[in-house]
Amino acid sequence: MIPTAVAAQDSQEAPDAARIRQVVDSYMTRLLRTNGDQPRRPGAIVGISIHGKRYFFHYGTARDDGALFTPDTLVEIGSCTKVFTTTLFALAIHRGQIDPNASADAYMPSGYHLRGNARKMTPLELADFTSGMPDDPANLPHVPLERRGTEYYTVKDFLKWVAARNPQTSPPAPYLYSNSGIGLLSYLVDTATHTPWQEQLDRNIIAPLGLKDTLLRPNEEQRQRLAKGHHANGSDAPPWPIFAWYAAGGLRSTAVDMLRFGEANLGHQEVDGQPVSAELIAAMKLAQTPVYRWPHGNDKQAMAWIQNLGSESLDASRDQPVLHPEMVKNGGTVGFSTAIVLNHYKDAAIFIAVNWGGHNPAPTAIAIGRHLP
Repeated sequence: MIPTAVAAQDSQEAPDAARIRQVVDSYMTRLLRTNGDQPRRPGAIVGISIHGKRYFFHYGTARDDGALFTPDTLVEIGSCTKVFTTTLFALAIHRGQIDPNASADAYMPSGYHLRGNARKMTPLELADFTSGMPDDPANLPHVPLERRGTEYYTVKDFLKWVAARNPQTSPPAPYLYSNSGIGLLSYLVDTATHTPWQEQLDRNIIAPLGLKDTLLRPNEEQRQRLAKGHHANGSDAPPWPIFAWYAAGGLRSTAVDMLRFGEANLGHQEVDGQPVSAELIAAMKLAQTPVYRWPHGNDKQAMAWIQNLGSESLDASRDQPVLHPEMVKNGGTVGFSTAIVLNHYKDAAIFIAVNWGGHNPAPTAIAIGRHLP
């Protein structure tokens, strides 16, 4: 049985909070349903910002010691990291530091160059998954997950593989989701801006938005607030390594930080009373701008973000509200499933994190956003 959600703010006992709780409970109960013979149940945190007012609801437990999820519980956000990286890319475009349609070779790190057809690949094709690069590097050693971090498979190993690639056909290629492509994009932006990814992130997004718990490597105090991840079958999952393509999936964050990020992406000029620069808002808008329509359905691909319209219905028998495009990004590690959804029509951001892999909360977040009062 799924525990009833508990709001994480005292102010949420107002009528609007009760209505939101009802919507969230309805969809989260289905998301967290498991087989009756599984000894554990997934836990989750749901964060909702609507018109800048935030609500938090938690389910199950964050750790095996019974600790509950809070807005400040750290989780692995997996590929939600990608939209931080494409925001940095969009900033570099606005600043005239990188040409999105130039050869990616022009921005390769010193000592590395692309070969053959790969030289025709552009930074934008890396951002919108039409570069033809595979999901993960082909030379990644076949070893346990814990031995794939940067201390074993280095950035040099990654860049050597990139430089050695010579695909049979030149891009643009059909859509192919690619961790390695976004990882390479981050190194191109490093070169173009003469600034490492982490420093760019801290200077342009983390500090301005007050994202104090969004980072690659938590400190000791933050590790005490980390949720425990589990495989899809409920068994313990190891911590997600910091891969050489960390800009594609390495960040840890919290529900409150992800709502701050979401509010800025909605175009809010202030987050927690601090101004958000017009430059950052414009870059976030650019990163969300669709580049092409998927071959099937109504989705459009932006810079890692997906624009969704009507293709994610959890219950076709229910009356659907008037549909407007949402921006969606999901993420997953072996131990966590996450999603962030921006519903511009309702001025709402929804973030969900589940401490089990393989749950994909994106459809749930979309449905919650559409049914918010």
